[in-house]
Amino acid sequence: MSNIGICGAGLIGASWAVGFASAGYNVLVYDKNPNVIKNFYKVVEQLAYDIAIYKKINLKKLKSQIMICRSIEEICTESILIQESILEIIEEKQNIFLELENYSPLETILSSSSSYLLPSKISKKLRNKDRCIVAHPALPPHVVPFVEICPSSLTSKEVIERAKEIYSKADYVPIVLKKEIEGFVLNRLQGALLNEAVRLHEEGYASIDDIDISLKHALGIRWAFLGPFEIMDLNAPGGIGDSFTRYRKGIKRLAQQQNSVPEYSNQYIKKLEFEQRKRLSLSDREERTKKRNKLIALVRKLKLDEGE
Repeated sequence: MSNIGICGAGLIGASWAVGFASAGYNVLVYDKNPNVIKNFYKVVEQLAYDIAIYKKINLKKLKSQIMICRSIEEICTESILIQESILEIIEEKQNIFLELENYSPLETILSSSSSYLLPSKISKKLRNKDRCIVAHPALPPHVVPFVEICPSSLTSKEVIERAKEIYSKADYVPIVLKKEIEGFVLNRLQGALLNEAVRLHEEGYASIDDIDISLKHALGIRWAFLGPFEIMDLNAPGGIGDSFTRYRKGIKRLAQQQNSVPEYSNQYIKKLEFEQRKRLSLSDREERTKKRNKLIALVRKLKLDEGE
């Protein structure tokens, strides 16, 4: 078997499909919503143009490697891994995983794209919980080469290793969590930053425009190439230990000020929406999304050119 099953063909599922197909996998796709399926190949074409920025692809061949299936059973019978990307509703994911388990061979890995839900909860109803993982991507997964694999305490080591190999062959850079935690690594880091951004804006310290600029033109540029511990290793002559020794008092002082959680009240969200619409229109959201994907693809090309 060299097929990848995709269960849920919305934006995430389509992005996964293009990512796997561009790396040579045959991809079997199922979605119960006929409207999603109707536009699927059009979405595939749009996403493929992003990949073409950093990788040679044959669009006709790529599309031929992605097959739409009429039933969930069809994506299961010959797939080495099935990537579920449906709505973030635990009951629906549990029921889908039951179907995937019933129709797929025992050696097939059952993988969820969940952003927050724990694999132990998703696999709760399964007989064979050892083949279930969460493999959470960064948006959009056809151009962002990252996936965080979160096993439950019952996931077998063999499944974890095989999953790492499959994602690596699809040109993703996998990390593996040592134990499960809600939100995994990516969304916990992202959530911490977002909470502070909201706090700085809501309490009147900075505008949403200036907060975005701080990320786009400073932190984001560094973070595209270096992680926080790598950055700290370069921030003082003696490396990471020297950096934390020098700056830990200030870091701890800020952390103590950041321990409250924003309310995210309806009133604040309305205010945020009003300010956002003054600078960015919803009517050009599709074009902004295309531009985002193109810029990410260009960064990926630069990283590949530099051997990253």
